[in-house]
Amino acid sequence: MPEMTEAERVWEAWFEAYARLRDGHDAPCPDGDGGRLHLTYYGRPGSRIGSVTVWCDLGRNGIFLDRVGIPETVVPLPFDATPEQRASAIPEIRLIPTAMYSPD
Repeated sequence: MPEMTEAERVWEAWFEAYARLRDGHDAPCPDGDGGRLHLTYYGRPGSRIGSVTVWCDLGRNGIFLDRVGIPETVVPLPFDATPEQRASAIPEIRLIPTAMYSPD
């Protein structure tokens, strides 16, 4: 199996943090800056499938995942939200580029 690149390790750490949060557990910011992670879901009314941005309130880094399940307890931000609605739900962040790890 090929060794992961640094970009792949960073992406994997962020994805693992998302999975822990999604499953109801705490997760530290993968950047190690002590910031708190947040999930902002996006979707269509009545649908429980959408997208999510996972982001850190201190370092302002994060990842975007498409086609995820939206928990029943979450009211997602509509895909057609206004810029003002988006700005109130999530600050300006730097998205970590997708680094797909493909083991042999």
